[in-house]
Amino acid sequence: MTSTTNLETSTPAEVTDVPPVAPQRRGGRARVRRLAERYGLLGVLALVVVVFSVLPATGTIFASSANIQNLLGGQVVLVLVATAFTLPLVVGKLDLSTASIAGIASVATAASMSRADAPVVLAVAIGLVVGLALGAVNGYLIAVQKLDSIVVTLAMMTIIAGVVSWYTGGIAINTGIPEGFSGFGTQRWLGVPVIFYLMTVVVLAVLFVVEKTPWGRFVRMIGSNESAARLVGLPTERLTFSAFLFSGLIAGIAGVLLTVRTGGANPGDGPGYLLSGLAAVYIGATTIQPGRFNILGTVLGVFLVATTVTGLTLAGVAPFVQQLFNGGALLVAVILSQTLARARPRPRPRRQRRRGPVRLARASLPEGARR
Repeated sequence: MTSTTNLETSTPAEVTDVPPVAPQRRGGRARVRRLAERYGLLGVLALVVVVFSVLPATGTIFASSANIQNLLGGQVVLVLVATAFTLPLVVGKLDLSTASIAGIASVATAASMSRADAPVVLAVAIGLVVGLALGAVNGYLIAVQKLDSIVVTLAMMTIIAGVVSWYTGGIAINTGIPEGFSGFGTQRWLGVPVIFYLMTVVVLAVLFVVEKTPWGRFVRMIGSNESAARLVGLPTERLTFSAFLFSGLIAGIAGVLLTVRTGGANPGDGPGYLLSGLAAVYIGATTIQPGRFNILGTVLGVFLVATTVTGLTLAGVAPFVQQLFNGGALLVAVILSQTLARARPRPRPRRQRRRGPVRLARASLPEGARR
C-alpha cells in the first residue's frame, strides 16, 4: 500500500518536470508553413529564372530584355485561356473546350475581315459573340440540363474542330487582314507589348469579380458544396450558367488577341493551348490559395510553365522534352492541388440554439445571399 502511494505521488512531479511546448513556437511554425504553401511557387519561379540566367548555355539570351519582352507578350493568349479554364473549375466543373473556343473565335475574327471585308470593330465583336454563344451552349447543357461537364465540353471541342477544319480547309487565314489590326500586336509601350497591358486589364477585372463580389463568393460556395448552396437558396443553375458564359467571353477575347498577335488565324492554334492551359491552372491551385483554383495562382502557373519551357528551348532540349514537362507538370499539379484541398482545415460551424440546418447554413452566408 505504501509503495502504491509513493508511486502515485511521484507521478505528478515527473510530469511537471517536462517543459511545455511554447505556443509562440508552434504558431511561428504554422505561419512559416502557410507562407510556404501560399508563396512557395513564387520562389520556384524565381529559382528557375536564376538558374537559366546563370547557365552558360542559356544565360546570355535568357536574361536579355528582348527575351523578357517576348516572354511577356508571348503568354498573353495562354494567360487568358487559362483564366477562362479557371472560372468553370471554381464552380466545380471542367471545361475542355475553352482552348478550342478561343481558336474558333480567332478564325471567326480573321475570316470576317479576310473573307467578308468586315470592319475591324465588327470583326472583333463577331469573335466575342462566338465565344459568348459557345459558352452559353455549354452552360445550358451543363447547368440546366444537368449533363456531365466533361462529356459536354469534350463533344463541343470535337464539334469545333470539325467546323474549323471544314470552314478553313486546314489552311491558315492570313490575307486580307488590315495592317493596322495586325500591326497592333507588335506595338510596344515602355518596351512591353501593348497586348500585355490589355491582358492585364482583363485579368484584373476577372480577379475583382471572382474575389471581391457576391457573385464570386456564391460560385465558390457552389464549387465547395452544390447541394448545400442550393439548400440555402442560391440560384445554382443561373450561377453555373453565368460561369460558363463568362468563361466563353474570356476565351473569345483570347481568340481576338490571338488573331492580333499572329496577324491571322491558324486552325490548330487554339487547341494547342489545351494542355499548357490546364497545367497552369492546376499548378496555380497549389499557390496563393492552396487547394483552390484562383486567378493569381493561374497567372503564376502560366509564367512558371512558360519560363521553364523557354529555358529548356534555349538550352537546346529536344521538343519532346517540353511535352514531357507539360504533361508531368499537369500530373504533379493535380496531385498537389488535391492533396492541399484535402489537407485544408474546414471551419467548424458554431453551435446555435433552436435552429434547423437550413437556418444554420443561412447564418453563414453573406448578407446579400440571405432571403
